[in-house]
Amino acid sequence: MKNILITMVFLASSFSVKAQVKDSIVDALKSQIEKAATDSIRLSLKADLGNRLAFFDRSIAKEVHLEVEKELDDKGYTSLYYQQLKAEVLYSLSSMHSNLGENSEALRYANKGFELAASINYHRISGKCISNIGSVYKKMNDFDKAKLYYRRALEIQKKDTVARGRVISYNRLGALYVEEKKYDSAIYYFHKALAVPKITKKYQIRVRTNIANTYIKEHRYDIAEQKIIENLAFLNTTGLYQHLSNNHLSLAKVYHKKAAYCKATSHIDSAIVHAKKIRSHLLLKWSYSRKAEIMHDSKDYAASREAFLLYDKYKDSLISESRTKRLADLEYAYQFKKEKQLAAVHLKNESTKKQLYFALIFVVLLFALLSIYIIVKRKERKIALAENELKLKEIEKLKADLVLANRENELKKVVVENSITEEVLNRTLDDIKEIITFENEGERKSALKSLSAVLLSEKTSKSSTSSLQNYLDEVSMDFKVLLDTHFTELKAREKELLCMMKLGLSSTEISKLFNTTLASIKSSRYRIRKKLGLESSDDIIAFLENTTLQI
Repeated sequence: MKNILITMVFLASSFSVKAQVKDSIVDALKSQIEKAATDSIRLSLKADLGNRLAFFDRSIAKEVHLEVEKELDDKGYTSLYYQQLKAEVLYSLSSMHSNLGENSEALRYANKGFELAASINYHRISGKCISNIGSVYKKMNDFDKAKLYYRRALEIQKKDTVARGRVISYNRLGALYVEEKKYDSAIYYFHKALAVPKITKKYQIRVRTNIANTYIKEHRYDIAEQKIIENLAFLNTTGLYQHLSNNHLSLAKVYHKKAAYCKATSHIDSAIVHAKKIRSHLLLKWSYSRKAEIMHDSKDYAASREAFLLYDKYKDSLISESRTKRLADLEYAYQFKKEKQLAAVHLKNESTKKQLYFALIFVVLLFALLSIYIIVKRKERKIALAENELKLKEIEKLKADLVLANRENELKKVVVENSITEEVLNRTLDDIKEIITFENEGERKSALKSLSAVLLSEKTSKSSTSSLQNYLDEVSMDFKVLLDTHFTELKAREKELLCMMKLGLSSTEISKLFNTTLASIKSSRYRIRKKLGLESSDDIIAFLENTTLQI
């Protein structure tokens, strides 16, 4: 009972350590994603997060990579950096679908990743995608197609400066031939993997272990023993406890087959020690299973029973751990999706805030523009009013100037008329003085009659002029200003005629006032029509009044 309790505590602490490691790495990546200033950094970190989550739950990891793929597609990035990132994401999606047993999707993403990587000469990813296709066909037991794609992958990976891809493809080919029990071909490809330049120690040990296990399957235990001893000599300085445990376990199997039970027991105990250092329940289960068999064949049944009981505990613990891990993963998945939903709500709120800010800014700008428009219009209206007032003042001034000019003309006319009267009087006196000097009576009478006719004519002319002036005074000043301002092409006599017409006088009445013939008045009216561009049927005064309204 005490041993069972210790085992349960050990398992719980082991799982707790793993969960803490998982949480610390994942939380660190999530924190970096939140702080990322650019899409290039953020999306790359998000892809790393997906790769990290694949160690714990490939379904969640797949969802994260699908989000990265969608965001890259939606934003339409076309630079080489983003194209390479998308190719890596497609390769990861292919691997995750393959591990989840979704072979058709794994093939689809592998082909998509290969096409994109090949188009940008990204040989590392294009080779990995083709190698993934080979692995899918291997799982489907189509070994011929698997070999074909592994070889195609190798042709591409030869162009890559990083050795890892070629090592993996050669190792996969070797493992495939092991399953077909074609051990010579398997050994050949394992050695090809070891011959790849710059192979890392980790992959070197993995391939060497596969070689040793191949010899074990062939029952060539001496060669297997030699290979494993070489591996252990190399591993003793590395601290790679998983590989140390694996190789000690394989060497224990070799000595067990050779019935060297002491050596087998020594190496199986070493395998158990190294497995405990990394708390690998799976290696412990295999090791105790092998130890139980070794102890049984060496007839140490008590030790065999004890080893079998420990094997049974680790087997049960693995089942319990698997169940616990699955529950933890489900809880983590729920938490991740919940965080994702909260992040989506937060993003939506931020988007709504931005929209409201933009709407507010738009309203403020619109109000500012409207205010500026109103101010400008008011200013323009004030300017227009000021200009109109100025024009009215100018018109009033012009009218006043015209009135003064008319008055000045009238005064001049009065002066002229008076001077004419004085001139006529002086001339008449001179004529009378000259007539008196005539000796002939008949000549004197004839000259006096002629002088009387002249005086009568002057009187009549003066009377007509006086009557005409009286009529002109009755015409409105606006009409006179109109004629003087806008019809400068008309003569003074023509303007007087238009004034008489404005008063409604007939042509006969006007001829009497002007002391001229009716034909002369009609001729003057004809000339006025020509100057104004009017027909004989057009009303001259109506035309002038309409002109006044238009002005």
